[in-house]
Amino acid sequence: MIFKKAEKNNLEDIMKIIGKARKEMGRMGIDQWQDGYPDEKTILRDIEKRESYIYEKDGKIAGTVVISFRREKDYDKIENGKWLTYDDKYCVIHRIAVNDKIKKQNIGTEILRNAEKICIENKIYSIKIDTHENNEPMKRLLMKNGFIYCGIIYLNRSNEKRIAFEKILKEK
Repeated sequence: MIFKKAEKNNLEDIMKIIGKARKEMGRMGIDQWQDGYPDEKTILRDIEKRESYIYEKDGKIAGTVVISFRREKDYDKIENGKWLTYDDKYCVIHRIAVNDKIKKQNIGTEILRNAEKICIENKIYSIKIDTHENNEPMKRLLMKNGFIYCGIIYLNRSNEKRIAFEKILKEK
C-alpha cells in the first residue's frame, strides 16, 4: 500500500473514482457533488498545487484526497458551534473518495491516517474537514476516526450548507 502525491497521469483514474462516488451519493439522495463539482479542471489544479494524493493498493488507485495547508476562507465563519482551535495553522481535507471496487476495506480510514502523518511531519496538529449534512457514510468515517463535530459552515462558491469537523493531533 502506497500513499503519495498524485501526478497528472493519475487524473483519469481519479476522475473515474470521483464520478462513481458522485453517482453513489446521488443514488443515496445526498446532494453533494451533484452539480459536476469537482470537475477535471479542479482536480488538475489540485495536482498542480501538489495537494492531491492517491492511495494505491495492489497497484490500483484505491482512493484519493486533497490535503491542503492553506487557510480555508469557508471556515472563517462557523454557526451552531465553534472550532476546537482558532490557530491559522491547520490542514484541510477535501475531495476524499474511495474506489467503489475496493470498498469495505477501511481505505477511508487509511487515507485519513496517512493525512495525519503528513500533518505531523509538517508540524500541523489540527485537521478540518466538511461534508454534506446528509452524507452519513462520511460523517461515520470521520467520527470513527476521532473527528469532532464543530458546527455548520457555508461554501462561499455556492452558499451550500456543510457540516464541519475537526481533529486535534498529538505530536508523536
